[in-house]
Amino acid sequence: MSTSKSYRVAVIGAGSIAKYSHVPGFQRLPNCEVVAICDVNEARARELADALKVPRTYSDYKTMLAEVKPDIVVVATPNAFHKPMSIAALEAGANVLCEKPLALTYADAVEMFDVAARAGRTLTAGTHFRFTPPMQVAKQQADAGFFGNIYAARTVWQRRNGIPGYGSWFTNHDLAGGGALLDIGIHALDRALYLMGYPKPVTVSGATFAEFGPRGLGLGGWGSDIFIPAAGARYDVDDFAWAFVRFENGAILNLQVSWASNYPETFMTEVYGTEGGGYIAGRDKVELYTMLNKQEVSIQTPLHEAKVSSYFQLIENFVRALDGDKTADIPTREQALTSVQIIDAILRSAAGKREVVL
Repeated sequence: MSTSKSYRVAVIGAGSIAKYSHVPGFQRLPNCEVVAICDVNEARARELADALKVPRTYSDYKTMLAEVKPDIVVVATPNAFHKPMSIAALEAGANVLCEKPLALTYADAVEMFDVAARAGRTLTAGTHFRFTPPMQVAKQQADAGFFGNIYAARTVWQRRNGIPGYGSWFTNHDLAGGGALLDIGIHALDRALYLMGYPKPVTVSGATFAEFGPRGLGLGGWGSDIFIPAAGARYDVDDFAWAFVRFENGAILNLQVSWASNYPETFMTEVYGTEGGGYIAGRDKVELYTMLNKQEVSIQTPLHEAKVSSYFQLIENFVRALDGDKTADIPTREQALTSVQIIDAILRSAAGKREVVL
């Protein structure tokens, strides 16, 4: 990737996603230098910085922003801190890649993008599964008109045992804002919306459950080293959610997500169009369906092996967007807000046991 610009990058949060995706994702780009890592546990930040050869560490993000003056800030902290940290970084003059969910409410997400607009900076979200080979193939087909008008979709990410650490911030409502729905549900939702073209939602019905976590069951997932609930460990988030969304253009969407369930691990998106349909598996399969001369046709689409991870591709596209490359593909304001608006409405629908009209 050739460019005339260079970027100094700072990362807030020294967890697994920073270790395996954010820091190496920027370090692999010749015009980016990761110059600082911040974590409330500075020893943890130092351990990661030493391992990945990052020169500076901090325990206070405001001090880091003032002293380092980064061009790009990654916010990879518990969800409750995404809004204040992103706004502080934007107001300090940085562009921001914020982990998903971008915010805990739609109103908060709107405020974050308004701050970005006033600051003249770019804000985007870490929804990266659009860059997996199956999704790229499906998106190419959607853009080429293979599906015709997509009038329905179903998108699923169900884990059998995948609660990421009982008693960690993931299972603490004050820090996470929600459980499986905010953690992996937003990825499943974004996959479907990406293919549907992010239509405007008008009504949302949802239900959430916590049937495994409170019993100490279903543990084990991304970044987890907690498999036995500690005494007094807190679990007050969902581990299962279903939702039904209607859109202004008449289309509908069913979302199913779980950290734990008595059902096999499932990660897929289905789309139903007037001219064709598709089954898009999580990472390794695309099947297309259509009619040709009144005969059923099923197509097994060959996939190329991804050269780098989907998160690395998101980071590369983010930097390209900052360089002014109009072909760069990142979650835009409208796209990110649509996802957050639906998630917010699902939680409100579940809490009130009613349909939410947007």
